[in-house]
Amino acid sequence: MRFSPNSKRVLTLSTTGLLFLILFLSLPLIALLSSPALARQAEINLTILHLNDTHGHIIPYLDKSVDPERPVGGAEYLAKMIERERAANPDGTILLSAGDMFQGTPVSNLFHGKPVIEIMNYLRYDAMALGNHEFDWGQDVLQSIISSASFPVLSANVFKSGGRHIPDVKSYVMLKRKGLRIAVIGITTPETYYSSKPGNLTGLTFVPPEKVLPAIIRRVRAQGASIVVALTHDGVDADRELARKVRGIDIIVGGHSHTAIKDPVIESGTVIVQAGSNGIYLGVLNITFDRAQKKILSYTRKDELRLVSPASGVQLDPNVARIVDKYEARVKTEFSKVIGTAAADLTRDYMKESDLGDIVTDAMREASGARIAFQNGGGIRADIPKGPITLESVFTTLPFDDYLVTMDLTGEQIRDLLEKSVLSENILQVSGMQIVYDLSEPAGAKVASLEAEGKPMEPQATYRVVTNDFLASGGNQFNIFKQGRNISAGPPQRDAVVDYIRKNSPINVQVPNRIIFRN
Repeated sequence: MRFSPNSKRVLTLSTTGLLFLILFLSLPLIALLSSPALARQAEINLTILHLNDTHGHIIPYLDKSVDPERPVGGAEYLAKMIERERAANPDGTILLSAGDMFQGTPVSNLFHGKPVIEIMNYLRYDAMALGNHEFDWGQDVLQSIISSASFPVLSANVFKSGGRHIPDVKSYVMLKRKGLRIAVIGITTPETYYSSKPGNLTGLTFVPPEKVLPAIIRRVRAQGASIVVALTHDGVDADRELARKVRGIDIIVGGHSHTAIKDPVIESGTVIVQAGSNGIYLGVLNITFDRAQKKILSYTRKDELRLVSPASGVQLDPNVARIVDKYEARVKTEFSKVIGTAAADLTRDYMKESDLGDIVTDAMREASGARIAFQNGGGIRADIPKGPITLESVFTTLPFDDYLVTMDLTGEQIRDLLEKSVLSENILQVSGMQIVYDLSEPAGAKVASLEAEGKPMEPQATYRVVTNDFLASGGNQFNIFKQGRNISAGPPQRDAVVDYIRKNSPINVQVPNRIIFRN
């Protein structure tokens, strides 16, 4: 068949028209591909739920610094909150613990953390960092806890001899959410060296985090990690320093300092969060990640913490409630016994003399017959509210299984202890002494005056002193206690305090200025 010139022209026009038609029909698709809708497809919303320093608190309790009238906390209420947050972002939520989960209450301590690990398994934690108090019951019990966990336990900076990690402890875990790889790297505070009894740490080495993290960050980035989370048990100040020293950490989920960071902290481009302590808060960090730009576009800026409370009408998880009830019933009969009465709230304070510091040290001195008593402020873990004092409340206040150690120290050694104390974050509580600190003086000369039982302390004289076995072994770097002479072990510290409360109730302490600060 032959085509005339005109027919060829018609064909050309038809072809051109077809091309224009295809282009016209494609315009909406092109517009869609270049529209904000496509940009939104590249944005991924993730939720990081986090807790730290629960210290065995699975039962609601009264903390007047948070709510003066109503109890806070409670694992069954926390569980329901976690369920709701997961439901809001089912494919994009992870749940993390920054450590110190088990030691601290009768219901947990008596079973070496089993109630807590059972609840954590039920809640499907994605990872937990080792905290310093995970070592409090020794390495055999720690190994049992790790073996019971259905989630990874992490610590990149704790090593056994030969450079090996603790069995079944990993440096990091790679999680995947909505197609993104999220690396979670665990860090344990090097302070564990002197915040746990030395016998519990035999054969272990704690390396500064900045020494191990850069290589691990390079490794996980090479494995495709889009987001790097450091899950640290090292305190907020150490976290900020870590963010300054080590590049490539997107988020630090922290613990150890018990800091309730309500609005996330930014340090050198790293987002830092921490959720207080004792299961009072659930941290909820929502982030938006841009897959194309490979960076976090936005994150929760305000009110990142959610209060856990059994307030009227609040829902609970019945399965977790059954776990709590099962263990609570086994300790309730013994620990609900009333041993005395508090005529007023008995409070603790790590930085100065406190009601409970005076009571504990007086009890230690009475039980041992020593002239002077010392107690680390950080070893007193909870206040005792006004009213009946139960065995449980004393156990919660003094959760560590310490016993009394009595020794001879010279006046000069005691002064050296106090010079170190005034510079520490956990000042020594005392009985049988009055100390005047002059804060205007340089380190090593801040003890302006020192009296024992109303008389000036003699540098070369010998004084019978009682402390707990944690301090006696050099805990909190008070190594001078290890120089003590004529050492003898006494009863458990809690027993001494219980006996003292029984004998002296109602307890109504007026701080008698044993520790005075000037300037």
